[in-house]
Amino acid sequence: MAVSPFGPGKIFILVGPGGAGKNTLMKAVMPQLDNLSQLATATTRDPRPGEQHGREHIFMDLATFEQWKDNGWFVEFEEVTPEKYYGTPKIALERAFAEGRDLIADIEIAGAERIKAAYPDNVVLVFIWAHQDVLAERMRARGTSEKDIQERLDRAEREYAFAEQCEALVVNDIQTQAADELRSLIERLRNPKPVHA
Repeated sequence: MAVSPFGPGKIFILVGPGGAGKNTLMKAVMPQLDNLSQLATATTRDPRPGEQHGREHIFMDLATFEQWKDNGWFVEFEEVTPEKYYGTPKIALERAFAEGRDLIADIEIAGAERIKAAYPDNVVLVFIWAHQDVLAERMRARGTSEKDIQERLDRAEREYAFAEQCEALVVNDIQTQAADELRSLIERLRNPKPVHA
């Protein structure tokens, strides 16, 4: 990776289908690695039990989100349902990069592409995959309807094509093995070996 004008920090963006275990893996590796924290994305939805403002998300009302959007303060944003937005604040990324801090996040593919385009030397895209039977089992455990499971499995097959644009692929059929692989991957990509002429 080239030296970034934004600073030495990196963001490891986990992308992949629903049920692949992106958040589970993220939470598994964060305590094992120094100087790695979750990117707090902005959202207009209400906090869920256990969530803390500024840790997982920056919770804001719709008017504030619209103001940030209009001011160009998000590198990417998406309206997931009417008046329910998610966005990635530029300042959160740029401050971490400048301070040499590393971040990890679970972001949809379209948003991940926009972040990579804006900060190409700071972003590492990691595609998290699980085989269809594992995905279906995890979704059933969450109480997802069979109709929704089939729709998500069809979408997962289409999303898999994006894996070719990522720096790495982690198969998460067995979560402990996948967490170890992701941790090793982050360690390796944080500290690339110098190339001697």
